[in-house]
Amino acid sequence: MFERLNTPEQIFSYKLGAALTMEKDTLAMLGDLQGEARRPELKALLAEHAEETRQQITVLEQCFALLGEEVDDSPCPVTKALAAEAKANLKKTDDSLVDAVILAGALETEYHEQAVYETLLIHARARGAAPVAALLETNLATERDAGAKVKAMAERIATTGVAVPVEGMSGGVKAGLVAGAAAAVGVAAAAASKVAGHQAEKAGEAAAARSLEENPVGTAPVTGVTDPGAVVEPGVSTVDTGAEEFNDDALVQRIAESEHRAHP
Repeated sequence: MFERLNTPEQIFSYKLGAALTMEKDTLAMLGDLQGEARRPELKALLAEHAEETRQQITVLEQCFALLGEEVDDSPCPVTKALAAEAKANLKKTDDSLVDAVILAGALETEYHEQAVYETLLIHARARGAAPVAALLETNLATERDAGAKVKAMAERIATTGVAVPVEGMSGGVKAGLVAGAAAAVGVAAAAASKVAGHQAEKAGEAAAARSLEENPVGTAPVTGVTDPGAVVEPGVSTVDTGAEEFNDDALVQRIAESEHRAHP
């Protein structure tokens, strides 16, 4: 192991050794997580990537051989920290939620590994080590594929339900969970129906208002109205019925009253 990094070549070899340690740590972590996983499909995914990781370790050893250097296991504190975090989180997680925690840790690890290989590729190409770069590209492709699978499974169980039934759970508890879910669906449906009814009522009021605007009450012309332009109020008739009529005697009396008021 290098005591001090003085050249780009030394940096590259050091990081290559750290990647080798990273894959060995990951292989151990995958074995532990496989034993903790609840879903069979998650166990299968972890086992599949464990086999891929063994191949990646072989590829990294071949890179050292192409460079004419001895295999060096440089430290990789990041993967050790990720493994420690995963163990700590699993200890305080309910058994029914373990798979979600495993997938979260696995996805973080995959993204770290991708970043490591991308950095190694940059330096391998700058060094002109094309055969080494080609090998590193295969490892990067493997990590990207594994990361996509982990992410897809994490999204699927987050959407369909994070928890899984715990072994030994009684039938009554399972039935209670199902009944609770059904009740929640019923409440949501009732709320949706109430909202729909309220919206229909509002729509009816709006239609009535538009109808009144287009055809106001009492504005239709009425035969016999003294002022054809007058607006008819509800219950009030503007038809000239001749209710007040004058005869000659009444007219003479009114004239006399008017003259008396003018000349008392």
